[in-house]
Amino acid sequence: MPSEVIVQSTLFEALVRSTRVDALMKSRLNEAGYDVDRPRASYPASVFLACQEVVLNAAYSGRPRGEAYRQMGRDIVRSYFDTLVGKVVGVALSVAGPERAMRRVALSFRSVFEPINIRSEPLGPQDWRVEFRSYPFPAESAAGTCEEALRKAGAAQPRVTLEREDSAGFDLRIRW
Repeated sequence: MPSEVIVQSTLFEALVRSTRVDALMKSRLNEAGYDVDRPRASYPASVFLACQEVVLNAAYSGRPRGEAYRQMGRDIVRSYFDTLVGKVVGVALSVAGPERAMRRVALSFRSVFEPINIRSEPLGPQDWRVEFRSYPFPAESAAGTCEEALRKAGAAQPRVTLEREDSAGFDLRIRW
């Protein structure tokens, strides 16, 4: 059996930065396993999923679930670029451009999640497929993440569509 995915604390920091944290949310994040005031270096994916639910219910209630996950993915990436590590990654993305960013998408995801199985494949100019296997997070959240990262890399209008989803994983089609 594969080991549980480990999530770096930088991503938790981005999740928290993406929303307004009041005393109630701080308490709920703590109950989910994340102490905002004393973060650890990394956490199991199950804690990140529970914290995503806390933020989703507080900040994105009233939206259809898929739309809420996609927007949360965008917001997390925007907030990630405000972290110390994210600022460095953001500069690298801006310099690299969208094509090089797509070639390195698996490496980018592995910088905050490990172990994960992601493979990207060019289909044509400004057209890629990214396969996520044994990835424990919602496909729509990954789609929002990819959209926002491509914007940072200089893509004017990134479009990410969910091509396939089953128990093994999902495929995203990414164009700009």
